[in-house]
Amino acid sequence: MYRIENIKIREELDKEELIEFICKKYRISKEDILSWSIYKKSVDARDKNDIFYNYTIDIEANNKIKQAKIIKKEKIELINLFKNCIKTRPVIVGAGPAGIFCALTLVQNGIKPIIIEQGKEIEERQKDVEEFRKTGKLNTQSNVQFGEGGAGTFSDGKLTSRSK
Repeated sequence: MYRIENIKIREELDKEELIEFICKKYRISKEDILSWSIYKKSVDARDKNDIFYNYTIDIEANNKIKQAKIIKKEKIELINLFKNCIKTRPVIVGAGPAGIFCALTLVQNGIKPIIIEQGKEIEERQKDVEEFRKTGKLNTQSNVQFGEGGAGTFSDGKLTSRSK
């Protein structure tokens, strides 16, 4: 299995058009592909004048495809290695943006984590936050900082993720 990441496409394509685009762009013969699937599809709208789709594709192919320079299978191999090394379920402390993203990544790769969160679920937490805003009475276990979704739940959406 190979993974091709950061495939930028500026128009909506159906699956057949997408695989044709990928084959042409990366000089892969369609006959060498045994099967393929979309691992991830997102919209990059950071630049309002240049909005595009960003795909990650998994490809199962015969040996001829190994010559393609852009194909990276190291990540998949690392994830499989990680899965084989885990004897117990990993524990994630906190259901904020980082904890939820970590859990999502693990689940997408067949690993079932345990999530520990000291606060309440969003519906109950919202009542506690509204109570604080109206009366000033702070629930130390369920407030803007603690609970499902973390501080991001009540933010204006400007959480920042830096990968470099």
